[in-house]
Amino acid sequence: MTYRLVLAAVLMAGGGLASAQTTDVAVKEITQAEDAWRQARIHADLDFLEAFYAKEGRIQDMTGAVKTRAEDIDVFRTGKIKPKFIDHGKLDIAVYGTAAVVTGVDHLGGTAFGQYGEMYLRFTDVLVKRDGRWQLVVQQATPTTGF
Repeated sequence: MTYRLVLAAVLMAGGGLASAQTTDVAVKEITQAEDAWRQARIHADLDFLEAFYAKEGRIQDMTGAVKTRAEDIDVFRTGKIKPKFIDHGKLDIAVYGTAAVVTGVDHLGGTAFGQYGEMYLRFTDVLVKRDGRWQLVVQQATPTTGF
């Protein structure tokens, strides 16, 4: 009986370790994807944006408007929005298997519809892992005062 309890404890601990390692890998991948997304918006890397935004993706901007992936990508394609920088503070990443929720604050600056400005946006991103890569399904951002 004691042997079975010890064996069960070892197996459960090992399973937890594998899960923690899997989560650590996912957090690293998600952090890299989030950073690459910021660079893609700065450099209008449309190929990256097309791959990163899930087909059913939606972006709720700071005004409350909800845009499709195509509408959001289009503002970078046309140059209506030209970020000069997008820096994030600490990212809080929660992984749920092949889904993740990322929250944080971005400090960004650049031109939007011909006007230069800087602001902080508190955001929530929902990502899913498909075909070996993380994709953005939903993003919501709200103006805030800083990190």
